Amino acid sequence: MTLFLSAREAYRQQQNTTSTSETTKTNSYNTGYQAVLDDPKQQSRGYENVIAFPTGIHLLVSQFDLAEDLILETNFYNLPLMGFSFAIDSNNESEILPAGHSCTATYFDFDEGLPGNGVYLRADQRILHVEVGINPQQFFCRHEVSGLDFLPKSLQLYLETDNISFLNYFRMGQTTPEMQIILHQIVNCPFHGLIKDIYLQAKCLELMALKLEPDTAGERELIQSRILRGDDINRIYHAREILIRDFDNPPSLLELARQVGLNDYKLKIGFRQVFNTTVFGYLYAHRMEKARKLLMGQQMTIKQVAKIMGYECPSRFAVAFKKRFGIQPSQYLDRFIVAKNTYKNPFQHIP
Repeated sequence: MTLFLSAREAYRQQQNTTSTSETTKTNSYNTGYQAVLDDPKQQSRGYENVIAFPTGIHLLVSQFDLAEDLILETNFYNLPLMGFSFAIDSNNESEILPAGHSCTATYFDFDEGLPGNGVYLRADQRILHVEVGINPQQFFCRHEVSGLDFLPKSLQLYLETDNISFLNYFRMGQTTPEMQIILHQIVNCPFHGLIKDIYLQAKCLELMALKLEPDTAGERELIQSRILRGDDINRIYHAREILIRDFDNPPSLLELARQVGLNDYKLKIGFRQVFNTTVFGYLYAHRMEKARKLLMGQQMTIKQVAKIMGYECPSRFAVAFKKRFGIQPSQYLDRFIVAKNTYKNPFQHIP
């Protein structure tokens, strides 16, 4: 049996509770929600807890110990979003973010119209995950653009231009011992009330600083290297914009290099340095994530989704999907539908 937990519904109930309770309005320093997994067999345990601070910082802590498969229906986030994610504990080697690793990701162009965004977690997984989220435009608006050299290049570009559709990126690295200490301080926070809020926000800022500095330092090294100059990095970001825009009919590597004004060797080397993946590895990941969202929207058949993704043969699409997510698209869709229909009240709300 597949379990189902709706963080989105937990958020809605929390907002309704907040809006109707004068006590909550006057005494609550932050808003958010907590969704707790309710397993009728009492074999699986877990929760997702989100605190939204007035400063614009969001802190998410999720912990699951699963005996059965789980579909976690995630909550919609306001865009743009910059997330700092940390996997403290995980026993699943196929996870995109394995234990002991962390990533920085920006999301400027999610398909907000696609319903049912969710995460599929397999049975026998043990997960402890922390994420800090901010709106980069609001968070850094107090600074002048000319003084943003400490930020990764993509954020500088975002603050300098209105054309932001190509700026999503994903950077993964090891969680340092300094980060691990802060993460355990967050999970085991000893304070309550206002002191707890101040303490957690300070820890969130520490984690952001520790994640931003290596990303920025790495880009400075690229600019100073013999292979890439500053304008080369701009061209590589432009190459990614083209891949996302034309993902249904992407150019060849040579044509893409010509469009952005680089030779194919510099494009291949530079793309891997900037995005930590190959040109078409990035395109493949983007296609599969798009396909997953379309399937969970339940508006198209698998064959239709495969065709949109450029696969005339659905079986080839199924192989590519399984390679990315570890499960056939038909199984993914069936389990999602069954779980949603089975669990009408999938969480226990904690005010």
